[in-house]
Amino acid sequence: MAGGFIYEKTIDSSFQDGTDKSLLIEPNYAYQVPLTFGSDWEEIKIGMFVSFVQTGAGNENKGIIGTTTIDAGGTTNDTFTYLGLIKEQDQNSLPLSTNNSGFIGTQSRYVYLSNSTSFSANKMTHPDYGTTTQGHNKFFSSYQGQELEAQEITEGQGNFNIVGTTGTSSNNAYPHKEDYFCSYWGLSYKVLNKGQSDQLIGFTASQYDIIATPAARNAINYNRIEDPSIENLKSIINGIGEYEYTNLHGDTSTGFVWNKDASALALPDSLFFYNGFLSTRPRIHAWAVKKIS
Repeated sequence: MAGGFIYEKTIDSSFQDGTDKSLLIEPNYAYQVPLTFGSDWEEIKIGMFVSFVQTGAGNENKGIIGTTTIDAGGTTNDTFTYLGLIKEQDQNSLPLSTNNSGFIGTQSRYVYLSNSTSFSANKMTHPDYGTTTQGHNKFFSSYQGQELEAQEITEGQGNFNIVGTTGTSSNNAYPHKEDYFCSYWGLSYKVLNKGQSDQLIGFTASQYDIIATPAARNAINYNRIEDPSIENLKSIINGIGEYEYTNLHGDTSTGFVWNKDASALALPDSLFFYNGFLSTRPRIHAWAVKKIS
């Protein structure tokens, strides 16, 4: 099993012949996968179907019971959870390590889980941007142990909704259900001033569900997925039912610093998801990347 394993789950028979296979990431392990086109890109979108479950053998289909704040620790690199793009190297390392060649994505100390439809519940959060229950997380770029730029990502900017609790409501998504057991996370990256000394990377988050109130897509009774197939994922990535939030800078002509010492940095070329939480595990039901340019 080591750092992760494939879990087979029974789902609604209307989809994938009633079976879903997901990857569970154990605590203090990372899932890192090179993009097929490497660093040869200017604009890409990553889409994922994700849920969270308890740790321990036999708990692969069980959400957290009750209202819980899980603390990864937040004192060293390995006591945060990271999700984003990373630059592959001969000896891979965590973001903010002195030998890391670059990362751009979220850094989370807490995950706040509750059987609640509040927009701020069921989010990964960071203490630099409010309390654990406010739903605000940290998004940053880094290179060789140095933070280049950081901003908050709020529930109103698409901080990702986590399906990770236990409940009985037919309207809500829960990991154990055969329908509605995960959510969609969309991550769009766009390079600006490519190859120049002022090179930047813009970021925009997206969620799923066509409803009138954008923030509501962050609740467990929306942004819920019952068809985990790669075909459905590709459909959402291509805009069917997807809601794209505002660029984190609020301006598509700017983005996160991706340069150092008056030189452009090599672009990240791998998906990276590190689990720093000791009592919960991400389940990745499917993921895909679309190269736009």
